[in-house]
Amino acid sequence: MAERLPATLRAYRRLSAAAAPLSPLVLNHRLRRGKEDAGRMAERRGESGLPRPQGPLVWMHGASVGEMLAIIPLVDRIRARGFNVLVTSGTVTSA
Repeated sequence: MAERLPATLRAYRRLSAAAAPLSPLVLNHRLRRGKEDAGRMAERRGESGLPRPQGPLVWMHGASVGEMLAIIPLVDRIRARGFNVLVTSGTVTSA
């Protein structure tokens, strides 16, 4: 028998599925307000312009400029150990 998912996770999945059709509208609104970079809209939709590198990949996300600056030494240390690192950001300025 499949494990029953917590009610909060089921609700999250339902709300995410219901909101997904609205994401193009939200992104276009943010683009008009200068909150998005037109050249990176595909990236915001999760479409990569580069192929995934071979081997282990560590994904790091910074939501702000401060967070992005703070992870630079960590990214350097992870890469020095032979891992590929994908860094994403949440704002135009942090990108």
